[in-house]
Amino acid sequence: QQVGMVSTATAGVPAGKLPSPFVLTLGTLPYRFFPLCLLAFVAATVTTGRDFGPMRDAVVKSERETTTTTEDDGDAAPDMGAMEPSPSTPLRAVNALVPFGTIIGATLGGMILDGRKAVKASGHVGRVTVMQALAKGDSVLALLWGSTLGCAAALTLLLSQKILDLDTAMGTVVEGMKEVIEPIIVLALAWALGGIIQSTGTASFIAAALTSGGLPAWALPASTSILSYVISFATGSSFGTMGILFPLIGPLAWELGGGDQRLLTHCFGCVLGGS
Repeated sequence: QQVGMVSTATAGVPAGKLPSPFVLTLGTLPYRFFPLCLLAFVAATVTTGRDFGPMRDAVVKSERETTTTTEDDGDAAPDMGAMEPSPSTPLRAVNALVPFGTIIGATLGGMILDGRKAVKASGHVGRVTVMQALAKGDSVLALLWGSTLGCAAALTLLLSQKILDLDTAMGTVVEGMKEVIEPIIVLALAWALGGIIQSTGTASFIAAALTSGGLPAWALPASTSILSYVISFATGSSFGTMGILFPLIGPLAWELGGGDQRLLTHCFGCVLGGS
């Protein structure tokens, strides 16, 4: 979804000015300050073995409620959701490693192959490096193929080991698709919003208004972070926040920064980190 959002937000940038959405998304990682701080906090919690503040209170409360529920229900079987495995299901690492490995390998391989083809089609002579291929590869198409092959690999493993029958396996696939309906709708609406912003020149208008109002380009990332925090808290949806901000912040950062890729990447990182 993140790669799709970045692709949508940069649709109005002239071809050849930016790397592929996948490479651009990777470049946002150092600018995702909130998630990086949270990862550091998790590492500190694991290392010290202690919880802090409201998190500690929530853990203590959860342990008390779990103990009370267990005493009341005795040996009653837990309520298993549609996506939860049966207690009798054998837990094998290969059933997770192979599908995820297939997704990663197929996605990267697809991007490299597509990118090499695109680089050679542009008249490049000589050896094509991996980074050149990744910069020109169609990341969205590669992710689509990767996810499809990963799903096929998971189904093959489950059916061959007779963990699930075909009806149950396909029912689980349908249930899994339901989980991504909201992101797909948000992404479709983001595409629509991005098209409207591009057609009406909204980004140029806001950039001119902010420039005349005295907002320097370097202040845009901080403003984007604050706006992301507020919208994410108000809506309770990270996909909703990205769907609202990406179509606006992308063209705005490009216009306000005068085509500066670093500013654009920084602002994208602020949106993804703050969502």
